[in-house]
Amino acid sequence: MAINRRSFIRLLGTSAIAASLPKSVYALDAEPVPEISFVQLTDTHIPDESGIERTTKIIDKINNLSLPYEFIIHTGDISNGHGKAEDMEQAKSLLKFAKTIYFVPGNWDVTFDHPEEFEPIFEKYFGPCNQSISPASGLRMVLFNSQSLSDRANSSVRDNAFRQLEKMLNPSMPTILFCHATGLPDFYSNEMHTGWKAETLTRWADMMKQGGVFAVLAGHFHRDEYHLLDDIPFFISAPVVGWWGRQSTFRHWTLKSGVLTYRTIYV
Repeated sequence: MAINRRSFIRLLGTSAIAASLPKSVYALDAEPVPEISFVQLTDTHIPDESGIERTTKIIDKINNLSLPYEFIIHTGDISNGHGKAEDMEQAKSLLKFAKTIYFVPGNWDVTFDHPEEFEPIFEKYFGPCNQSISPASGLRMVLFNSQSLSDRANSSVRDNAFRQLEKMLNPSMPTILFCHATGLPDFYSNEMHTGWKAETLTRWADMMKQGGVFAVLAGHFHRDEYHLLDDIPFFISAPVVGWWGRQSTFRHWTLKSGVLTYRTIYV
């Protein structure tokens, strides 16, 4: 494998404080990949009123960002209509950036129940639901439609999603995986809500570790959270949309000398 756990990556949060997490992240055996920076935004929920207003501001901030970056990745819930083509079309017409943007579907884009029915609509406006890109030598980024792993999806849909993921993660190499929903337990309304079945999460973690995934970047929770799934770090970004009084944010990520860091930028 290209990844092991004999050493570690230091991770920088939203402040200038760095934390060393020896067993929760991975280091690269091979030569570190070249420095690369990118922007992540999530949960715009267009045409929600606050989604439209805040997305417009976020676009301006990203297009005029003084920090260097190569491209943008939107980690899902781009639209707000559970597969409605008109909402996706409106979102696509609004999301105009100065640099290349890649999209990952969310549950409001393709649903948890029948994602396979809405994937063609999503792909018409935003590109493949599952794709792999190589922004630098020695680094792979996998954009994955995680809604298909939900317990609410048909088992055949789930199995097909795992086959697609396994193919994208072959051969094993340093990989950052982007998705929307993570299937992890969710805490809200002062209660813990269960996530996906343990067997699904175990299968997912095993496949990612075999494929060299050293970080997962996601959305969906509408909060800034950090979790571990079998030692794989999951970084959950806060949203653009203003539900529950949230302030709009996006993240600026940098991978340099094997060290993955981010800054949260508030709007």
